[in-house]
Amino acid sequence: MRDYFTPGRLVSSTAGRDYGKFYLILDRVSETRVRLVNGTDRRVNGPKLKNIKHLKVYPLVAGDIAHKVSTGQRVTDLDVRRALKELLEAYGQVMPAQGKPSGGELELSQDGSGKEVG
Repeated sequence: MRDYFTPGRLVSSTAGRDYGKFYLILDRVSETRVRLVNGTDRRVNGPKLKNIKHLKVYPLVAGDIAHKVSTGQRVTDLDVRRALKELLEAYGQVMPAQGKPSGGELELSQDGSGKEVG
């Protein structure tokens, strides 16, 4: 099975006090946990550790962040904020401070195809 929890992937929280916030995956720590950043309240030097069960995965990836992580280059908070803004604009979302995640138009289906789920 393909791993969708790769660096640069757009996700939103579905549980916890950060419910509805959008993040980019910085890296995978274990089979069930990833580190998330958004460049503002969760910075690169203090990422959020989150269980993958509590994330909604989108089929959008910030290529520059993924490339920097894979080549060992430094990722800055400004890089993360710009990439997150671009992805959310491409997706048609306004970056919310809080609130409900989107309706799932681009959510990955159980088979991972990225087709509409509803």
